[in-house]
Amino acid sequence: MKSIIKSQKKFIFFFLLLSPFSFLLSPFSVSTCFAQANKPQKNSARFVYQSSLSLAYGIGNNFADNDTFANNSFSFEIQQLLAYQFNNYFFTGVGTGLDFWFYEQKVSAFIPIFANATVKFTDKKMAPFLFANIGYAFKWQAEKNLEENIFYGTKAGIYFQSGFGLNITFSEKLSLLFSAYYKLQQSAIQYRESELLLTQTPNQLFHFVGVRIGLLY
Repeated sequence: MKSIIKSQKKFIFFFLLLSPFSFLLSPFSVSTCFAQANKPQKNSARFVYQSSLSLAYGIGNNFADNDTFANNSFSFEIQQLLAYQFNNYFFTGVGTGLDFWFYEQKVSAFIPIFANATVKFTDKKMAPFLFANIGYAFKWQAEKNLEENIFYGTKAGIYFQSGFGLNITFSEKLSLLFSAYYKLQQSAIQYRESELLLTQTPNQLFHFVGVRIGLLY
């Protein structure tokens, strides 16, 4: 019986002796796990694809026949990008898509073709980034009701986007992208001067702000 009590005392003594070290090792273990979760990705140069959906709202005013019109149109855009990733921080490429403008139950559509540059600030699994697209939006279609007096987005023109976002990496070849952006596009307004006469303004700038979700793979 005495030997059992002595062995229990020895166990308690060694447990108390090691307890401070266990306390010190605990935060070390947590920090190690955290470091592994944020471990830098492998540096791999390769071609990448980016598919995205965007929704934007028009801001500012536009002009036709000495009148001012608020740009209250919505833009829904589908984009596909082919790029070359030089390292974990930078890729650049070319893209295209379909850009639909919805306004007052009318639709106008464009096919933008653009160059892209994207810069990530870190090579961690969750990384902020900046991007810019610049190119030209070709006119594709405009739904016109001849009884209406004004039509937005009736000409092709310069196309520009810039924004910032968050890149969430799931694997070496798959990332989820969230971003907010500003879009500028050159186009025109067509308006009715009389029952028989439709007049088109010179090209002017249309402004939008929006959000985007995409996949990089």
